[in-house]
Amino acid sequence: MMSQLPRATIVFYNVNRHQLQLCTVPLTEVQSVIDRRFSRGLAMNLPLGADDDNTLPITDEVLRQIAGVAALSQGIAHPELRSRFQFDTPGTMEWGEVDAGLPKLKDDCGC
Repeated sequence: MMSQLPRATIVFYNVNRHQLQLCTVPLTEVQSVIDRRFSRGLAMNLPLGADDDNTLPITDEVLRQIAGVAALSQGIAHPELRSRFQFDTPGTMEWGEVDAGLPKLKDDCGC
């Protein structure tokens, strides 16, 4: 059996369709963006707080964390999406604090 090329899955908000969307692309197509994010400390392990060498099972809770982080990240970038969120977070979302702390983007991907 031939192995697949490494892949990256991207979650994004399509402003024209007003939809959260997902696509999977060859890792080589986005590796430079990922490397920049890692170099700036803007990547995280899942489960949240896991060490780099973590090999724990990927559970329902980890999948919820992935989905939650992806959705909230899009809510930060696209305030019009926030009113559609109907899920619980560990604490109250204070969007005003999030909005006030956003740095000016250097390019379209926030790099």
